[in-house]
Amino acid sequence: MKRISLALLISLLLPCAALAAADTTIPTMDQAGLTATLQKNKGKVVILNFFATWCPPCRVEIPELVKVREAYPESELLLVGLSVDETSAPVVPFIKKAGVNYPVYMAAQDVTDAYRVTSVPHNAFFARDGHLVISEPGMAEAHVIRELVDELLGKK
Repeated sequence: MKRISLALLISLLLPCAALAAADTTIPTMDQAGLTATLQKNKGKVVILNFFATWCPPCRVEIPELVKVREAYPESELLLVGLSVDETSAPVVPFIKKAGVNYPVYMAAQDVTDAYRVTSVPHNAFFARDGHLVISEPGMAEAHVIRELVDELLGKK
């Protein structure tokens, strides 16, 4: 009887453990995946935001990015968060608490190297034709990001 109860308990807990594990991991974006994402989204302005959960300016900038994401239809703008945290464990609760409304990935080393990310926040902007326009460190305010996105969309 004890063996049956233990087996039943384990079978009931395993799906919960798998679900909990799934809720605490974020996929990693490597350069090949990022290149494919950029290619797939030609025709849109693309913003890559490199951030870390422990970064005070990132904590200020992310709510601004949430506002920017809300201001444009998905057909015009793709915003991608790329965490440089060592693990995804702190990222999941961070993005949930911040109400992040765009996809977030863990940045692979080849991606941070390609964009010369040495500090966060760091933003990279791509024009609709897929060409990199700006890649630089520093926090950007929502109105500045909107002005640049409008310019890249040809709305100014």
